Amino acid sequence: MSETTATKFKAGRTFSMAAQLKKGKAAEKDFMERYGMNALDRTDGRKGDFRIKWSRAVLELKADFYDSKNLFIERWSVMPTDERPEGKAGGPWQSAANGTAYFVYWMTMQDELFVFEPSKLAAYIDTYGKKFRTVHVRNKGYTTMGYVVPQDLFKVSADTADKGIYLGNSLDKILLFTP
Repeated sequence: MSETTATKFKAGRTFSMAAQLKKGKAAEKDFMERYGMNALDRTDGRKGDFRIKWSRAVLELKADFYDSKNLFIERWSVMPTDERPEGKAGGPWQSAANGTAYFVYWMTMQDELFVFEPSKLAAYIDTYGKKFRTVHVRNKGYTTMGYVVPQDLFKVSADTADKGIYLGNSLDKILLFTP
């Protein structure tokens, strides 16, 4: 699970991967209890966090633990460098590469969900990313980079809705559908 605290980022602060992973695992447990007890199975976490029982589609959960009107859409989990020129894709780019069907962003303090199709979200950000502020988050030995994207872009924008990028703020459509 990718998890950052880009908002409230303080220059010079280095994040602990172990601490972030611990928060992420707790969020996955809370998410499962709250939204998926009868509809989701846990996965090993390598190519997504949950599998939808009826469709077998994989869902990646991104949880953030601050109150904001923005989403931090992680582009690079590990930014490309001279030592690692290939870098490591993050967020919806990683989910799309892994064949994940849904990228769910959970703003835990607001208890608000944003459900996306990862490949379409990644393509949209690739096209319009210059409009958004970028944030670099320093970790031990690497840097993560992402975009600060206003939540309202997805809530009210016909541009993103018409392209099937944003699938809504409810899991009902993907969890409760009976084929």
